[in-house]
Amino acid sequence: MDASSSTADAGFSTIGEVCEELGVTPRALRFYETLKLVAPRRKQRRRLYCTTDVERLRAIVKLKPLGLSLREIREVIQSPADGPYGLNEDLCGEAFKRLSVQRAEAEAGLALLADAGCRCSTRAAS
Repeated sequence: MDASSSTADAGFSTIGEVCEELGVTPRALRFYETLKLVAPRRKQRRRLYCTTDVERLRAIVKLKPLGLSLREIREVIQSPADGPYGLNEDLCGEAFKRLSVQRAEAEAGLALLADAGCRCSTRAAS
């Protein structure tokens, strides 16, 4: 039996397996580890992620597109509220406002490009 199957049998995933499953880079996982967002076990030089680690990472991947800081994400993971994705009402409102501003800025930038004659084939239909 190879090392990969023995870790799977033990309920742990390697960094490569977690990266593939969640669509993140090994560098990102190591960064989250330095911030103590996850604490994988070590077997020699290998990181082994338990189910709880993977679920925490899955939560991080879901929360990042909402524009939350890693500090805010840590707070949500440690003390989830009853709102969507564990957000409390205030944080949900703040995230909604931030994303609305980003969308308005992106739309304004796209309008500027269109007005300047930019007709890229990658331009999304409105």
